[in-house]
Amino acid sequence: MSEQIFALIDINNCYVSCERVFNPSLNNKPVVVLSNNDGCVVSRSNEAKALSIDMAIPWHEVEQQAKKAGVLAFSSNYALYGDFSDRFFKILKIFFKDEDLEAYSIDECFINLSSYQDLFDLQDYCRKLIKTIQKWLGLPCCIGIGYSKTQAKLANNFAKKRRGFDSVCDLTGLDLCSFEGLLLETSVAEVWCVGRKTSKRLQAYNIYNCYDLTFANEHYLAREFSVVIGRTIRELKGQSCIALDDADIPSKRILSSRSFASALNNVEIIKQAIIFHVNRAHQRLSKQRQLCAVVHVSLYEKVAQAPYKKAQSSVIGLMYATDDLMILTKSALQQIDVLFKENLKYVKVAVMFSALHSKSQHINDLWHPVDFIQQRDQLMDTLSSMKQRFGSDCIQVGYHSNQETWKMRQQNRSPSYTTRCSEILSIDDSHMAVTQIK
Repeated sequence: MSEQIFALIDINNCYVSCERVFNPSLNNKPVVVLSNNDGCVVSRSNEAKALSIDMAIPWHEVEQQAKKAGVLAFSSNYALYGDFSDRFFKILKIFFKDEDLEAYSIDECFINLSSYQDLFDLQDYCRKLIKTIQKWLGLPCCIGIGYSKTQAKLANNFAKKRRGFDSVCDLTGLDLCSFEGLLLETSVAEVWCVGRKTSKRLQAYNIYNCYDLTFANEHYLAREFSVVIGRTIRELKGQSCIALDDADIPSKRILSSRSFASALNNVEIIKQAIIFHVNRAHQRLSKQRQLCAVVHVSLYEKVAQAPYKKAQSSVIGLMYATDDLMILTKSALQQIDVLFKENLKYVKVAVMFSALHSKSQHINDLWHPVDFIQQRDQLMDTLSSMKQRFGSDCIQVGYHSNQETWKMRQQNRSPSYTTRCSEILSIDDSHMAVTQIK
C-alpha cells in the first residue's frame, strides 16, 4: 500500500495579490488590505511585512506611520476576492479529482496526492499547476508537500519563505539531515494547531522549535495539553492522522453577520440590514440544497467599555422546514420587533439558520400545506433563475431604501472588476489603454 502524500496550495498574500492583478502599479510597493469597516490589517504584501506591519493589528494604530512609509491601504473587496477564489478552485479541479481536494479557506486547499505519485513527478506536476494559475489568473502560489497534512502545511511555509524551493517544497524528497535542519530553524509557534499561546507553554518543557516537538514524548504531552498535541507530533513524524474532509458534507448551521459602519438606533435601517443578511444566508442554504427549521437573530448594542456587547437573542422555530426566502425573511423581521429598543444604539446584527437537513430527503407530513409549499418551490426556482441570469441584486424580497448607513465602511475599496458590469475594465482602442467603464 502506497504511503499517504498530501499537499497544501495557497495564494501568496491573497487579497493583496488580487488587488495587484488589475492594478500593476501596486507591484513592488507596500500594500495592505483592511478588514470590515477598515478595522484591522488582514493581508500584507511582502514589502509591507518588511516594514514590520503585523497581521491583525488595528489600522488606526499604525495608519499615520504606515502612510509616511508609503504604504497603500485598501478596503476589503469581497466580491473580487470571492470571484478569484472560485476561479482558483476551478483550476484545481482540472488537475485533481474532486474527492482529492479539501478547501481549507478562500485561498488554501489541501490535496491528497497519494493516487498521483505513480502517474507524475509530483514536483513537476505542482509547478505546472502554479504556472497555470499564474498565467490564467495572475496570482502567485506556493505548494508544500508532506506525508501528512501538518507536514504539508509546514512545507508550504518553507516554500513561501525560502526562494531555493522555487515555490514548491517537497518534504518527501528531502534527505533526513536537510529535513531536521529545517525543523531546527523553525519556531514551534509556526506548527499548525500550535500557535503562540501553546508555544509559550511548551517552552516550560524545553520545546522551542519544530525539531524539539517532533521528538518529544507524545503521550506525556497529550496528558499535559490535549490529544491535539499528541496527534500533531505524529503528523510531524509523517504519520497521517487527519484525513481530508468530505467537501460535500453540508453545514449544520449557516451564519451571516457584519458590523455596521456606525452605531444605529433606527429600526427601519436595521431591518434593511436583516433582509440583506437573510438573503446572504439563503444563498448558501439554496446552494447546499437544504431546508431550515429554526431562525436565530441577534443584536449587538454599543457600550462604552467595549466595541460591542451581545444583546438579547431571539429564536423562532418554523412550522415546517423550508427554503422559502419570504418565510425566512418574515421570521427574522418579527424578531427585530421583539429585540429592538429605542434607547439603545446597535453596532452589529447576526442571522443564523439552524436545524438544517437535506431537501432531497425531506418528506412533508399530513399537517403541512403541500399545495402552498409546491407553489413556493416554483417561485423560489424562478427567483433563483432570475438571480443567476441578471445578478443577485436584480430582485429583492422585502422593502428597499436608498439609505446605506448600515453597510460597511469601505472608503478605499477597489472596483469589482469581475462581477459588476459598471466596473469591468475595457480596452480603449484609440489610446490602447485600459480604462474603467463609467
